[in-house]
Amino acid sequence: MEIERVIFELRNLIDTMPNFHGSASNTPEGRMWLGRAAAMVEAAGSSLDAAGFVLAMDAVIGESNSYRHGQAVSKVASILFRTFARVESQSPPNLQGAYIPAGNAFDALAAVARVFSSATTELFIVDPYSDEKLLRDFAPLAAENVLLKVLADPFYVKSSLKPAVERWQSQFQNRPLEARLTSPRQLHDRLIIVDDKEVWIVTQSFAHLAERAPASVSRFESEAADLKLNSYRTMWAAAQPI
Repeated sequence: MEIERVIFELRNLIDTMPNFHGSASNTPEGRMWLGRAAAMVEAAGSSLDAAGFVLAMDAVIGESNSYRHGQAVSKVASILFRTFARVESQSPPNLQGAYIPAGNAFDALAAVARVFSSATTELFIVDPYSDEKLLRDFAPLAAENVLLKVLADPFYVKSSLKPAVERWQSQFQNRPLEARLTSPRQLHDRLIIVDDKEVWIVTQSFAHLAERAPASVSRFESEAADLKLNSYRTMWAAAQPI
């Protein structure tokens, strides 16, 4: 699993940890959280912590003694935090990104602004669910004279995008914008491609970024980034103007 994904999932688990000192250990949601957490601790690579987490998880669910149950809850939390700290400390220096807690609209704006402002020639935005919010709230964060390219999917795109594109093009002479549509249901990623070389993954559509669930914006540093670049260049060339 990509380290970007591991870090995001661990942050999300920490942000959404149920209150196991209450009744959460007996709910489907609580047990689902424990299962996800166990999988991510294992994915993070420490077999000792993975085994310890499973033992603590079983005690959180099945221990009737309140003292031992409390100890198990504390162990679950400590292993999760220790795992996150270890993975984050071992991540490469050029692994950049931002975790955005649910409901933090300003943090979402700031995270995107850091990426958009780094572009000097071109911003290529891939979002199947693009709508007017992409242009109203996020596109102005790019510098003047940077070409904005928006690729959306006709099956998912919102009807508000086309009039927003037309108004933008008529109003901003120094902010060039092109918007195109792929074939229906062809798009699945949400990406920001900066200057045709840096690929950033956005875990949610710009239309609802971090509104109801945590999100992240992280740089794609693996060899797969080049594959995505080539793939989306081809999609853009074949796409139809909106």
